[in-house]
Amino acid sequence: MKYAVLTGLLFALGAAAPAFADCGQLAMITSVAMHIGGDGRVYAPVKLNGVAKTMLIDTGGFFTEITPDTVAELKLATRHTGLEIIGVAGDTTSIAANASFQLGNLTASSMDFMVMPDNHLLADDVSDAAGIIAPSLLRNYDVDFDFGAKKFNLLSQDHCEGKVVYWPADAVAVVPMTINANGHIEFQVKLDDKPLTAILDSGATNTVLNLEVAQDAFGIRAGDATTPENGHLNGVDRAKTYTHRFKSLALEGIAIGNPTLDLIPDLLRSKIHDPRDTVSGDTRIKNPSRKTTLDDMIVGMDILHRLHVYIAYKEKKLYITPAAAPAPAATATAQPVKP
Repeated sequence: MKYAVLTGLLFALGAAAPAFADCGQLAMITSVAMHIGGDGRVYAPVKLNGVAKTMLIDTGGFFTEITPDTVAELKLATRHTGLEIIGVAGDTTSIAANASFQLGNLTASSMDFMVMPDNHLLADDVSDAAGIIAPSLLRNYDVDFDFGAKKFNLLSQDHCEGKVVYWPADAVAVVPMTINANGHIEFQVKLDDKPLTAILDSGATNTVLNLEVAQDAFGIRAGDATTPENGHLNGVDRAKTYTHRFKSLALEGIAIGNPTLDLIPDLLRSKIHDPRDTVSGDTRIKNPSRKTTLDDMIVGMDILHRLHVYIAYKEKKLYITPAAAPAPAATATAQPVKP
């Protein structure tokens, strides 16, 4: 991924805290209006080769991707790469393309994208949906989903640790997180008082539980009266999915009562990638002891849209509050953006 040419403006969030002598003030790199599509997921406006498009913001993705239709429309050249992306349904792609990219004030004159498999669906009501923005880009910044104000923000990681909650909040859940081998955000939750590892996935419409975990940890019987079949994963016939209602889901003081979760099979039993992979090289992790399967749980947009979620990748912490009214506008200060 080419990031050396990313440029933009920093917006100082003066309402958050005063300037600090030994560390940086919280600063916004770019802020754009976000739209919740008919599929319940987050979309943001971008430009690709100067053409206005919309892309899904997918914290559960791997590498930023564009659709085959967008490749055809923009007449982009494609090439095979040493990097193969494996989707949750076991689908793969190893084709890449290159285009200029703009997200609000953040721009790149040349950026690599993987080309999405044809079976990946984006919201029907987002007619110009062109692909997904994934952790290959996101993890270079702090990522802020302000669902109350309907804003998607990227902020500089050069700031005082813990000084990130710039919006009004009576209480904040500070959740430790780790970044797994796929570049996904992992954190601990309790489902019906059982500890599980979850990933935070803005690209998932619903919160889901690994079917094997559901059977082993909760004694759930797929297909019975309390766990009916409800479809197939990405249209894969062998990948039946189910639904089940639990009593509670909790993380660091935030509790959700009676959550209904989708139960999905694990189709990721193949090699995983180092999150530093580029389209020009294959650095897949060869150690067979490393985890290569689906996490216990994926926390999706049915829960996330009720919250204000700030992802501090560098600190390895999530800052979470209930979604609130819009915060005061930021003051603009022009500065170069670090690549």
